[in-house]
Amino acid sequence: MGTLLRPQITVHLNAVRENYARIRKYAPNAEICPVVKSDAYGLGAVEVTRALIDCGCRNFYVSTPLEGVELRNNFSNIQINVLNGLQNGSRELFRNYQLTPVINSLEQLKNWEDLRSEDETSCILNVETGFNRLGLPEKNWALCTSERLKNARVSVIMTHFSCVSEAPSDDGERNRVIEEQNRRQYAAYGRALQRFQLPGSVALDAFVQNSTNLPIAQIRTGAALYGVCVFPGKLDLCPTITLKASVLQVTTLHKGERVSYGATWEAEKDTVTAVINIGHGHGLPRSLGNCGTVWFYHRSERYAAPVIGRVAMGLTVCDVTNVPTQVLDNGEAIILDERYTINDLCIDADRSDCEILCNFKEMDWRYID
Repeated sequence: MGTLLRPQITVHLNAVRENYARIRKYAPNAEICPVVKSDAYGLGAVEVTRALIDCGCRNFYVSTPLEGVELRNNFSNIQINVLNGLQNGSRELFRNYQLTPVINSLEQLKNWEDLRSEDETSCILNVETGFNRLGLPEKNWALCTSERLKNARVSVIMTHFSCVSEAPSDDGERNRVIEEQNRRQYAAYGRALQRFQLPGSVALDAFVQNSTNLPIAQIRTGAALYGVCVFPGKLDLCPTITLKASVLQVTTLHKGERVSYGATWEAEKDTVTAVINIGHGHGLPRSLGNCGTVWFYHRSERYAAPVIGRVAMGLTVCDVTNVPTQVLDNGEAIILDERYTINDLCIDADRSDCEILCNFKEMDWRYID
């Protein structure tokens, strides 16, 4: 049987670099800023940042000051922007590690102004345009005068859009809500750019959908760098990860026998099954039970093996009746590769691609250039 003691995930760093290059080509007049929050969506923030520095990238986004500290401890010559901003308890971190805060409120702006006398780092102003999460609401924009922004060294006006990556559906009312939300947010952001007269920053999906031709100087991108096809047909991206697991046991079940917790799958005929050493404890979605697929390879031939029964914490069972014995003898099942990507997996699992990526754990990680 297989030799992998734990599932093995491989991050192909050249694919990350290639995706960065393709996004730059798609938006040649904008600065591309990788988002490496949540450990680069689970792929490894330090390793991914190092690979992108090789491409000339020098401007990165993280969520928290502690994520910024980890990057700064590894890289001295990059700008590290902290999306959650500056709270009273994190002042020392911003000063000692030269972190750039994203200012989300008047309170955070005041915190930054108090710290500015000791720090020459710039900051970024996040304006609320309808997402209703973090951001300075429009009613407070007038309090941010040109002189105040200059003294605070605000370099960019950013915002976040809530619906630009939502695909049209058969629900006409839902489509109407999305269209109206996008219209309102682009209009509000246009007012912010007009008021503050500073460069604009949006996420990649908002840039792609920018039919209003708002001036965008900076694009923040995370998922696309890691192989998630944000807009198929508009932006061709490379898969970046391979995930494989070991076959622990091959068994023949007879008609009427059932599999795994809850006995949710019943053999309609004699069925050959394989147990592989990966489950929801490693981040494989439980929703793949009875609807997912793993793959077996022999040279150029590929064989599909449907997931049967519920996905357990550390084990998954699949139907390998149609997989030749000599292929099973190789002992390795493929969960993700360049042919069955994270985009395919998220459709089968009915889960967000970023949610799946961020949950991968308890595996052996490899990085390949």
